[in-house]
Amino acid sequence: MKPLSQPLPLQFPATPQQVLGPYFLPRSPLKSNLFPAGTRGTQIRISGQVLSPDCLPLAGAVLHVWLADPNGDYDNQDAAGNPVNIPAAKQLYRGRIVADKDGKYSFDCLRPGNYFDGGAQLWRPAHIHVLVEAAGYTRLVTQLYFQDDAHNTHDIAGDDFFQPELVVQLAPAVAVASAVQTGVFNFVLVKAARSGAGVTAKKKK
Repeated sequence: MKPLSQPLPLQFPATPQQVLGPYFLPRSPLKSNLFPAGTRGTQIRISGQVLSPDCLPLAGAVLHVWLADPNGDYDNQDAAGNPVNIPAAKQLYRGRIVADKDGKYSFDCLRPGNYFDGGAQLWRPAHIHVLVEAAGYTRLVTQLYFQDDAHNTHDIAGDDFFQPELVVQLAPAVAVASAVQTGVFNFVLVKAARSGAGVTAKKKK
């Protein structure tokens, strides 16, 4: 009798890599609330897991999260839009989150504003930068996007920018006053080809 074929092990596709951009700071505060008290804007809570391609949770993974404020400005840019070093006390729209034993994470932010990219001569869709690190895995540098942003289809061309796989579905889909929109996104990292794999900054965006 011919033996039955064994089912293939479940594999998750790796989360797409994106451009690092100029506003990353490597030692942002350990916090999950990424906006100052009293700031007006649409509050969003994003949660999920950090996973390996074979669906194993990556306990203790570190997520660096940074984003523009509701007006489209980063907390570490000067009047000309250039990145500057700022102390932890002034790092208002960024933080580091450590995933728990099940690879779970969560953070709260305000929906970032769109901003005009002078080099590309277009408005960038709202996005959240995320860099994820886990021992034995290649660092993931990516961005999260929103389904209802009119600029998604007009973003800079190339894999470094808007990708449908990076859209976070929010509930409720339309922002409601005093309600927190929630979304779930799982980050899937690939095993490092060699130790010491690092971040490569491709261009400023």
